[in-house]
Amino acid sequence: MSTAQLHHPAIPVSYARLLVELCKRWHVAPEELMADTVLARVEPHVLDARLTPLEFNLLVARALRLTGEPALGYHFGLQTKLSAHGFLGYAVMTSATLGEAIALTEKFFSTRSGALDFRFYIEGETAVVQIDNTADIRPPFAFPYESLLIGLCHAGAYITGESSLDAEIWIDFPEPAYYRAAAHLLPCPLRYGKGSNQLRFPARLLDQPLLLADVTASQMAREQCERELEALSSQPLVTRVRALLGEDMSTMPDLETVARRCCMSARSLKRKLAEQGVSFSELVAEMRHDEAVLLLAEGRLSIEQIAERLGYRDPANFTRAFKGWTGSTPRQYRDRVRASSRV
Repeated sequence: MSTAQLHHPAIPVSYARLLVELCKRWHVAPEELMADTVLARVEPHVLDARLTPLEFNLLVARALRLTGEPALGYHFGLQTKLSAHGFLGYAVMTSATLGEAIALTEKFFSTRSGALDFRFYIEGETAVVQIDNTADIRPPFAFPYESLLIGLCHAGAYITGESSLDAEIWIDFPEPAYYRAAAHLLPCPLRYGKGSNQLRFPARLLDQPLLLADVTASQMAREQCERELEALSSQPLVTRVRALLGEDMSTMPDLETVARRCCMSARSLKRKLAEQGVSFSELVAEMRHDEAVLLLAEGRLSIEQIAERLGYRDPANFTRAFKGWTGSTPRQYRDRVRASSRV
C-alpha cells in the first residue's frame, strides 16, 4: 500500500494549535513545541492551512516528550469541542439524530484527517465506529486513536444530552501503565489489545434525537462541508509533487519524471516550486526525514530496511543524511524513542 496519504496536507492547522494550547498545562512554551516544525511557518491569522499526517504525528511525538504526559491523547480528546471540527462539527451538532450525525461524519471525515479512515456499521445490536489506518505505517503511539475515539464518545454524550454515553472504546495497542491512573477522567471504559480501534455502543441509540437539531442550520453546514471536500480534491502543485514522491519512496522519482507526470518541463516545475518557496530537493529531503522518523519510532523495520525503503542503496548514506537532519544517528534516535516510550 502506498504511503502517499502520509504526505498529503489534510489535517486542519486548528488541531495542531489546540495541541499547542493544551501543552501549556504542562508548562511547555508554544515556541519550544513548534520550533522547526511546519506550524512555526504558518502565520497565526491563517486558518485554512493544513498539515500532513506525518507533520502532525511529529508534533504529537514532541508534545509527548516535552510534557512527559503519556496520557496526552486522553486530554486532547476531552478538550476538543465539536466546534473545533469546523463546519463538520456544526453539521453534526444540528443533525436530527445520533445516527444521522455519525453518517455525516463518515461522509466528510476526509476533510478532517489524512491517513485515518472512518467506517460505521451495525454488528448485531451494537453500533460500531471503526478507525483504520489508510497507510502501511501506523503511529508509534496510541494518541490518534485514543484522542479521536474519546472525543467521539464525549461528543456523543454532549449532543444527546446524556451525562455519559453507554459505550466502550477498543484500542489496538497493549494496555499502557497510564490507563488505570487516568481511567476516571474518561467518558467510557477503554479496552486495549482488541485488534482494532473502535467506539462501540447500543444500536438503539442511533435513533436518539439531538438537543440542537436544526434542519436549516444542518443543511447550511453540510453545503459548506461539500465545498470543503471539493476543494481538497483539487491538489495544488506542492501537494501533487508530494503525492507523486510518496507513491514509492524506494524508487524515488527524479525531477524530470515528476515534471513529466505534472505535464510540464523540469525547468517549469523548478520555477513554480520556487514561487511557492520550496525546491524539489527540499521536498525530497523533508519527505525522507519525516518518514524515517516515523519508521524508526514504529520499530517494525531494521535500519537497513528503512534505508532501502527510502531509496538509499547504501545504509551509510542514510545514516549520514539522518544525522544531518537531526544531529543523531538513526540508531541513537530509535534508542531514545524506545527509552521515552517506557516511561
